[in-house]
Amino acid sequence: MKLGFVHHKLKEESSDKIYFWQLYDIIGEAKLQDIITTFYTNVLNDQEDELFRNTFKDSGTLEHHVKKQTNFWADAMGGGKRYPGGEARLEVHHDSAKAIMTQQGADRWLYHMNTALDTHTFEDERITPCIKEFIDFFMNRYGQTYNFKSKL
Repeated sequence: MKLGFVHHKLKEESSDKIYFWQLYDIIGEAKLQDIITTFYTNVLNDQEDELFRNTFKDSGTLEHHVKKQTNFWADAMGGGKRYPGGEARLEVHHDSAKAIMTQQGADRWLYHMNTALDTHTFEDERITPCIKEFIDFFMNRYGQTYNFKSKL
């Protein structure tokens, strides 16, 4: 009887919306880092868009990008203050990559992120849409600044 209640309770909770600031506690740092590592590995090996690939290569190694992005995601997803400088630091980073802060660059970034997300599975079907909501939130903000539309 008790097991039935617990199972029912978990089922009820799984229908509740989750928000991106809850993701760190739900999926943990290792899974975040896996997604980000897949993403940057694909970006740094992009054979179709040399400018896009080289902009990332010129700004750091795979390890550098993974560390910084993991810290940003963990910070935004409820893992504590991890990305010093916050949004102001992010703006400086994006300004240094202005050559790809375009519609074409946004589309390429989203292509690689969607590919990375497609290679990772989660037991809870709410997680991927929540990550996409997180990405869409920030891409829309960047699009307003750099004049492109997010097409997630």
